[in-house]
Amino acid sequence: MLQENQWKSISTFRVSPNFEPIKATSHHYVIEFMEETFVTCSYPRETVLLNRFTPFDYIVEDTVLTNTLVGK
Repeated sequence: MLQENQWKSISTFRVSPNFEPIKATSHHYVIEFMEETFVTCSYPRETVLLNRFTPFDYIVEDTVLTNTLVGK
């Protein structure tokens, strides 16, 4: 199971346009897992924040700021 704040290596995945009506990020593309996707543990790399993802719990608990989620 994927959890926040863990480093993983992901191979064999698809990158698709982000056409969902409710988006967790403003990115134009999303990573889609497939049956062939392989996820393994990885050692931490640089500590630079690469993306600003909204934690799923914030969305479920409705504690995320309304201007964080992007909708059409």
